[in-house]
Amino acid sequence: MTRFRTSRIVWIAAVAVAAALPATAAVATYAAAATTTYTITNLGSLGGGSGNGLAVNNNGQVTGYSYTSQQIAVPCPPQQYGQPKHCYITPFHAFLYGNGTMTDLGTLGGTNSQGNSVNLSGEVVGQSDTKTGSSAFLWNGKKMTNLGALAPLSSGSYSSANGINDAGQVVGWWGLSPVHAWLYSNGTITDLPEPSGQGCDATAINNSGQILGTCAYADNSNRHSVLWQNGTVTDLSTLGGLQGFTASAINNLGQIAGSAPTSTGAVDGFLYSNGTMTDLGAFTPVALNDNGVMVGGEDVYSGGTAQNLNNLRAAGSTDVVTNVTAINDNGQIVATDIPQVFLLTPS
Repeated sequence: MTRFRTSRIVWIAAVAVAAALPATAAVATYAAAATTTYTITNLGSLGGGSGNGLAVNNNGQVTGYSYTSQQIAVPCPPQQYGQPKHCYITPFHAFLYGNGTMTDLGTLGGTNSQGNSVNLSGEVVGQSDTKTGSSAFLWNGKKMTNLGALAPLSSGSYSSANGINDAGQVVGWWGLSPVHAWLYSNGTITDLPEPSGQGCDATAINNSGQILGTCAYADNSNRHSVLWQNGTVTDLSTLGGLQGFTASAINNLGQIAGSAPTSTGAVDGFLYSNGTMTDLGAFTPVALNDNGVMVGGEDVYSGGTAQNLNNLRAAGSTDVVTNVTAINDNGQIVATDIPQVFLLTPS
């Protein structure tokens, strides 16, 4: 879902609005958060014992990547061993977790893959190695389709799908230095308009078709977050600083969360809603849901207060939360304590 954080594939380096919640809703959300505890479910792995969860839908299905039990022989670096030998790598694959089962989604013929987003139908988008590069994919519940084989993505060897909404619209990037943002809808991929001289990465899309992304010059200068809607790209406002503005997530109300430098050089979290940018201070969100609840680091944030999730664990839980990545509208949270992937469910 587009309200959840998306992440670029780990082996590719790329360039990296509606009404605010009424005061009464904010107070109610805060009161609920203050008394909520979470049961923690270890999602397991695809055999390799570790991975990372990156997105969750409202059915509690989670996607990300997990290492497999497979070992692939590769040549060892001669400078390290002084003579040819064999070394081994462990591939990681995109997965979909649901109803206690983690399903391996495979690859597009290469070694690794990663799921970046999942919608309410359980469709997963992400990025996979191919035999010649790395490509965006769409998994429809039965098979993985190579979106990178479609024009204009087919003109380059590298692409990624970062977000999908409940209508099956997909966004992502293609190319290298600069990358370019695209939208997949009704079987067709179109390039999104970009500021002059800049390349963009589309990172998320909500159910209203609003698209969140980041734009920059080829040298990654003047990096800033943008919003596409109704065929127009618009720069988002800032917290007074210059570069390094990162919008991490958008929900179905058009609210946007992320982090940005201030005029003093500090990097603060923010919530953008109805044209207003609110400084959240030291809390830097990576995801938010339609109730305005945000997560980031080890914390859940609601009603103006951040709470450490390790202090909200159900009695008897010893699992440690160190890196939160996603939240759904039911308040379920995806987190990682390397090497484990967890789903936190409010109770």
